[in-house]
Amino acid sequence: MLRDMTRATTAAIAASAEGSPADGHTEAAATFPPGAKQARRTSAAHLLVALAALALTQWPTSRGAHAGAPPAESIDPEALHALRITARRLRTLLDVFSPWIKPRWRRELTEELHWLGESTGLTRDADVFATSTLPALRIDHPAIDWPAIDAHVAKLRGDANRKAAEALTSDRQRALHSCLRDAFGIQNDGSADPRAAKALRRPSRTPGKRPRALAKHAHNVLRARYIALFPQARQLAMLDTEQLHALRVKLKQARYSTEALAPWMRKAVRAPYQDTLRVAQELLGQVNDAVVAQRLLEAMALSAAHRDTLTGRLDSLIVNTTSRAAHVLCHLPDAHTLERGMRPGRR
Repeated sequence: MLRDMTRATTAAIAASAEGSPADGHTEAAATFPPGAKQARRTSAAHLLVALAALALTQWPTSRGAHAGAPPAESIDPEALHALRITARRLRTLLDVFSPWIKPRWRRELTEELHWLGESTGLTRDADVFATSTLPALRIDHPAIDWPAIDAHVAKLRGDANRKAAEALTSDRQRALHSCLRDAFGIQNDGSADPRAAKALRRPSRTPGKRPRALAKHAHNVLRARYIALFPQARQLAMLDTEQLHALRVKLKQARYSTEALAPWMRKAVRAPYQDTLRVAQELLGQVNDAVVAQRLLEAMALSAAHRDTLTGRLDSLIVNTTSRAAHVLCHLPDAHTLERGMRPGRR
C-alpha cells in the first residue's frame, strides 16, 4: 500500500487515512468513478473529477513526517512504483481531458508530476538493477568481480533512495498534493465536488458539456493514441534503443488513455487491446532495464573483459526481448476493428 511509503511515516499515514481526530482529516470515504453506462451519460468535467479523486486516494500524504527525510533504506520499492503509476495516471488525465482544463493548471501540474517522476526514477532503476538484472547475470557469470559491483550498487541505491526520500517528504511534494486536491475539488473527506474544482475551464471555453461532446473527444483520443504506435510497432527489428524507449512511452500513453476512456470501448475489443499494450510495454520495459544496466556498468571499476561479458549478455537479452515484443504487437487490432469497438455517446 502507498500508505507504507516509508517505515518512518507508516503510522502517521495510516492514522490520517483512517480519519484521525487529531487532524480532523478523514479519507475513509472511498471515491469510485461512475460505471461505464453512467460515464457515457455524464459530462467530461464530472468524469475527470471522479477519476482524479480515485487516483488521489492512492497518494501518500506523509502527514506527521516533519522531522525530515526518512532513512534511505526505509523506501518501499513497490510502494514507490505504485506512486509513480499514480502520478502517470494523473498526467494521463491532464492530457486526455486537456480541453476541459485551464492551460495554466494543466501546465503547472504536469511539470510538478514530471518532477516527482524524475526525483524517484533513479531509485526505481537502481532497485530493478540490484534485485532483478544483476541476480540473473550473477547466475550466468559467477566469475565476475561481484564484490566490486555490489559495493558500487550499494552506494548507487543509497544515493538514489536519499534523493527519493527528500522528494517524498518535501514541501514541494506536499504542495503538489494540495494543488491537485484544489485543482479537482477534492474535499477533506475524500469526496469530489466539480463546483469546487479550480482547474476546470468555463463550459463556454470547452468542446461542450453534453456527453456527446465527450464521446467524440474520447473517440478522437483513442484513435490518435492507436495511430501513434505505427509504423514503429511493426518495425521493432529496425529500431535502436532510443526508438524502442520512445515506442514504450507511446504504449504507456495508449494504455492509460484506454484505461481512462474505457466506457467508450466495447470489452470484446478493449480487453485484448489493453492486454497487448500491457505485455508489450512490460517487454520493452525489460529492454529499457537492460539498457540502463549497460549504462550503469560503464560507470563501474571493472576490467574490460568483465564489462564486455556482461554488456554482451545484456545485448542478447535486448535482442531476444525485442523479438518477443514484436510478436506480441502483431496482435494489435486493425484500425477497422478498433473503430467498430468504440461505443457511441449519449446526447
